[in-house]
Amino acid sequence: MKKAIALITILFLGMSNVKAADISLELCEYSDEYIAWLNLDEKQRANTVMPSMCKQVDEGGLTGSSKSYSMDRFTLQDEYILGVRDQGISDDCWAFSTLASIESNLLKNNMDTDYLSVAHLELMTQNSLYTPSFITFNRNFNSGGKLEFAAAYVLNNWGPISEDTLPFQTITNLIKGTTTINQIDIIDKSATVDVDDIFYLNNSQGSCDENSIETIKQYLVNHGALAASIYFNVNNNDYVNGSYYYYNGNNISNHAVTIVGWDDTIEVTSFTNKASRKGAWIVKNSYGTNMGDNGYYYVSYDDINICTNIVGFYNTDLDVSDEVYYYDDLGTNVTLSSKSDVNYIANIFTKKTTNTEKIDKITFATNTKGIKYTVYYASNASLKNHEEIASGTTSHAGYMSIEPIKDIYATDKFSIIIKYETDSNMNDTIPVAMSVASQTSPYRNFEVTDGVSYLSTNGEKWIDLGAKLNAQASIRVYTSIENTEIPTDVSDTTEINDDASIELINPNGDYEGVVLGDTVPDTGVDVENPETGMANYLYIAASLLIVGVVIYLNKKNIIFKI
Repeated sequence: MKKAIALITILFLGMSNVKAADISLELCEYSDEYIAWLNLDEKQRANTVMPSMCKQVDEGGLTGSSKSYSMDRFTLQDEYILGVRDQGISDDCWAFSTLASIESNLLKNNMDTDYLSVAHLELMTQNSLYTPSFITFNRNFNSGGKLEFAAAYVLNNWGPISEDTLPFQTITNLIKGTTTINQIDIIDKSATVDVDDIFYLNNSQGSCDENSIETIKQYLVNHGALAASIYFNVNNNDYVNGSYYYYNGNNISNHAVTIVGWDDTIEVTSFTNKASRKGAWIVKNSYGTNMGDNGYYYVSYDDINICTNIVGFYNTDLDVSDEVYYYDDLGTNVTLSSKSDVNYIANIFTKKTTNTEKIDKITFATNTKGIKYTVYYASNASLKNHEEIASGTTSHAGYMSIEPIKDIYATDKFSIIIKYETDSNMNDTIPVAMSVASQTSPYRNFEVTDGVSYLSTNGEKWIDLGAKLNAQASIRVYTSIENTEIPTDVSDTTEINDDASIELINPNGDYEGVVLGDTVPDTGVDVENPETGMANYLYIAASLLIVGVVIYLNKKNIIFKI
C-alpha cells in the first residue's frame, strides 16, 4: 500500500512545534516528604495533599525544587548573570542573548567567567568579509541572526572564546570602516567553553501558556538564563511603560533578549496595553543601562512573541575536546517524518589524526522529549556489526550529549548509529541537515558528502542521505587525544566496509510497499520588513517521500537585528 505524503512545518531544529508539555521532566530522586506520603495507607493518602515528588535538583533534566518554582519572584541577577551590555550600532542582539545564556550556566556550574566574545560569534557565522569564505551561514556581516546560529557555533567547537581575546569594539570599528579583519585571526581561535545540551522551546501561540511558564521557570532555577525574542521598536513607546513592556500587535519578533527571572506580582495595570493576567519575565536587554530599569525590563507573560523562540545552553564547562567530527556543519534544519516507530540514523567518520583519540561524548539532535534512543558504535565502519554504548530517553527538544558507558576509541574509520523508538501515538520525526539551493536560505553554503550519512527503518537496509536526499545525519563525536596506544580489543581496523557492503534501497522502486520519490527543488524570496529592517526569509525547500519519510524545510526563518 502506498503511504501518503504528510507535510510538516518545521521550527528549528526545524522541527515540529514543540509544546512545553512535551519538554517536562525526567523523574528525579524522591523527596523525603514524598516517601513519607507513599508510606501512608490508601485512605490517608486520599485525604492528604501529595507533596513535591522530587528532591532539590535533577542534574540531568529541567526539574528541581517545586518550592523554587512557586516563588512569586526569582532572579539570576545577583549571582548568575553578568552585567548589561550595549550592542550600539550593531545588529548583534541575537549574539548577546545566546552568549548570556552560556555565561549564566557557567556561573551556575561554579565556573568563573567573564563576558564571551560577541565579535567572534558574529564573524564566524557570516560569509561576506572573507575571500575566499569558509563553510558557514549564508548571511552578510552585521545583518542580524537567528538564535540557532549560536547552536552550530558551539556544537562545532568554533567557540565561544573570551571577550578579551576579541573585543566587541572590533564589530563597531568594522561597521564604521575604521579597521579591517584577517580571516585567519578569526578562524584560528580555539573554543574555551564546552556545551553539552541545547534546549529549545517554541510556542506557536507566541504568548506563554501555563506549561510554558512552568518549563521556563524550571530551566531558570536549574540552569540559568535563556535567550528569547520579542518585537521591539525603539521609536514607538505605545507598548512600553518605563521598564514594563507588553506588545500585543501583529508584528513578529525582530529582537533578542535574555530572560533572567520572573515576577508573578506585576499587575496588569503596569502595562500600557493592560495585559489579561498578572506576571512578567525579568529580561536583560542589550542597549546599555540607560533604558528600562538599568537595562532590564518586565515583559508580560501575555507578550505575543516572548515564547515563540526560546533557546538555552546548559551543562557547560571549560573542558573542551581536542577534535570534533560532524557533517551537518550548520546544525539541523529539517525533519524527516516517518511512519515507522523505529528509525535509525548513522554517520561513518574517518579519523583525523594518527594519535590515540578517546571518544568523550556523542551529541545528537532531538525534536522533543520522550523519545527512546540507543547509541551504537562500530570500530570497522560497519552499519551492522556494532555495540551499544548508551541508551536513554530524550529530556528536551534541541541537542543532547551522552557519554559512552565504557572507554571507546576512534579507529581509522568508525560508525556512530542512533536508534530512535517511539510509540504509535507519537509523530516519528528524525532531525537531519539539508543543503538547499535557495540563495536566501541561511543553510545553502554547507557541502553534502555522499557515502557517510545513512537512514534506516530496520537497521538492515539503508538510504544514503547524501546521495538520495542531499542531507546529513545530525550526529557529532568529540574526542580527546591521549598519549597511549589504542587498546587492542577495540583496534579492529583491518576490515573496513565500503559502500558496497551497505544494502541501499532502490530509489526508483518500492520497498515494503513504500513509494520512493524524487527531490523537489526549493524556491524562495527575501522579504524586507520596511518598519524593522528585519529580513524574513520565506521558503519551502523540499518535499519528498523516502521510506515513508517526508522532508519539509523551515517556512519562516526569523532574523533578529535591532
